[in-house]
Amino acid sequence: MNLLVINPFNDRSEVAIYLGLASAGIKIEVTCDRTAKERKTLLDAGIAVTEMPIRHRLDLTAIWNLRKKLKYTNYDIIYTTLNKCLSVALIASIGLNVKNVAYRGTVGHLNRLDPASWLTYLNPGISRIICVSEAVRQYLISLKIPESRLVKIYKGHDPAWYSEMKHPKLSEFDIPDNAFTICFTGNMRPVKGVDVLIEAIHHLPKKHNFHFLLVGNVQDQKILELASHPYVRSRIHFTGIRNDAPAIAAACDIFVMPSTSREGLPRSVIEAMALGKPPIVTSVGGLPELVINNESGLVVPPCDPSALAKAITDLADNREKRLIIGENARNRIITDFNIETTIGKMLQLFNNVVAPGHQP
Repeated sequence: MNLLVINPFNDRSEVAIYLGLASAGIKIEVTCDRTAKERKTLLDAGIAVTEMPIRHRLDLTAIWNLRKKLKYTNYDIIYTTLNKCLSVALIASIGLNVKNVAYRGTVGHLNRLDPASWLTYLNPGISRIICVSEAVRQYLISLKIPESRLVKIYKGHDPAWYSEMKHPKLSEFDIPDNAFTICFTGNMRPVKGVDVLIEAIHHLPKKHNFHFLLVGNVQDQKILELASHPYVRSRIHFTGIRNDAPAIAAACDIFVMPSTSREGLPRSVIEAMALGKPPIVTSVGGLPELVINNESGLVVPPCDPSALAKAITDLADNREKRLIIGENARNRIITDFNIETTIGKMLQLFNNVVAPGHQP
């Protein structure tokens, strides 16, 4: 089987998937950005790495270049993970004997009345859509995409990836030694619910020295306004974008993902769980698939500062419960969200797309 991957930047799980598929005998070429840091890892493993800049969904130069590539190389499958890459691949492959497989990691942003949606996930030319969670699969079903084209495959991880990670000192962020520290990691857009997290501070008991470490880019002005309140501003610490976000989460007491809508399966929560950090999440999108309430984390309603504060206080008050949930969270990643399972399911999917019973 000959697989062409088009994805400008690939995360750790994606690289592990490509390496696993290559080990299983699939011939892979990865088209990524020339600055992508994963290029060396892929090249060292004998995987072909090429460049093909794609500026937008209707990039005529990219479409022309890809079509020439498809005509002269016998690819069985094109695998894409971004809207613009999927659109270019679908147009470039019209009339050619190559299958398109897409990855969908979020809920929302598609509409049957929007022509742009038909250039991507609503396009009937897609053979399969890999859904990162059941929530994503159900969302696509609601858009009348045939269920036969939708396959749920969790994006797995391996706790061993983080075993030699250096944890930063929280004092680097002006957090006192006796603080109970809550971490959030992600782009702080309105749907991430960081405003709800800040509002929850007003519902927390004063007996604990709560501090909040917010890792990522602030994209919601409301967050900065709420964080300027005299009562909370000394308790909130913004780090900006960091390359060591998992290590920062590991240095904290608990991890919180207070999303209000459109979650697929957040990588930051999986990373925190793999590191043994007890998570608190909302019952949004794929989060309840990842976290089993009162076993591998706590699940609270979205947009409810009081419920969020109660969950934070519960874990702050019960050290033994934190430790048990943290260990259960790590075991859940090992058991149900591990990378080897993901590789096996991806291999099976690609084989089925090419031909039932096909062996690479």
